Amino acid sequence: MHRKWINNIEPNKRILEIGPLAWPNIQKQDGYNVFYADIRSTNEIKELYKNDVNVPNDKIVDIDYVIIGEYSEALKNVEKFDYIIATHVIEHVPQLISFFLDISNVMNPQGKLYLAIPDKRYCFDHFRAPTSFSECYDIYYRKINNFMPEQVLDQLLLHTINDASYWWKNTNSFEHLVIDKKKIEDVQKYYIQALNGKYIDVHFSVFTPESFLVLIFQMLCFNLFPFKCVEFENTDLYDNEFNIVFELNKNILTESHIDNKIEKENIMNLLSNNLNNEYDKLMIEQLNNDLIKSKLTIEQLNNDLRNIQLSRSWRITAPLRKVNSILKNLKYGTSHNKQ
Repeated sequence: MHRKWINNIEPNKRILEIGPLAWPNIQKQDGYNVFYADIRSTNEIKELYKNDVNVPNDKIVDIDYVIIGEYSEALKNVEKFDYIIATHVIEHVPQLISFFLDISNVMNPQGKLYLAIPDKRYCFDHFRAPTSFSECYDIYYRKINNFMPEQVLDQLLLHTINDASYWWKNTNSFEHLVIDKKKIEDVQKYYIQALNGKYIDVHFSVFTPESFLVLIFQMLCFNLFPFKCVEFENTDLYDNEFNIVFELNKNILTESHIDNKIEKENIMNLLSNNLNNEYDKLMIEQLNNDLIKSKLTIEQLNNDLRNIQLSRSWRITAPLRKVNSILKNLKYGTSHNKQ
């Protein structure tokens, strides 16, 4: 899928891409001043995915910075970045509020944060409830640093097919809500492992475009979000991700600052004007499909009529049709005269 914001990234600026795995958005060989970061080293990532047929091991990129703990600590001796890219990353972050506050400390003023986020409605998270601000704030306030076993339980139990096209067409389908004995046993096993401190890689947070913007708005209200939204792309028809670009502005952390008020209004406008159009997209496409089908049906009927008119039987029965037409006219004419 093409992410439009990639075209706006300047090659000579300092770029940090988080969790690129085998598919970085920005390639070093294309002349970009890009560095790659992950919570694992290159060798650890290759070992982790060595038996995964969906991840080409030979294309896994070399990691420049291994992030243990906070970004601000791991990168304290590194020059700050103008762009930070995280595609399909923040849903894997257990401490979401802390992540945004932390990542802001390794960015230059007016630096840009680019996010591509899975829309939970159109992926394997379809049956899960969106993450709330209350959940995120509780983790932040109580400084919970574990990997949230309850979210491991939630994803593994409700995991379903990862087919965006299917979920766009079958939004209210429960056909794939399948839970058998083997699945329950596996879920319980991984849940216990997570309780005992093992990291199980799941989507700790899940979002829709609307729920994510509501979450941002509430973080702004609590003075916990040092960014303003400068670009927003809703989920495209039959796609499974939405994109958002933030610009660093630490003035927003101060409730009395005018930038804080402006950004709240900006998010509210996004919620009011740019969302809830999935139904409209589907309706427009359905109308287009119906129109195409109607045109094809009319064309087929015209072809059938032409074939009948050209047929031998049609020519032979022409005199009988003419007599029948005359008799019908006489009948209806007589009935009309009686009235």
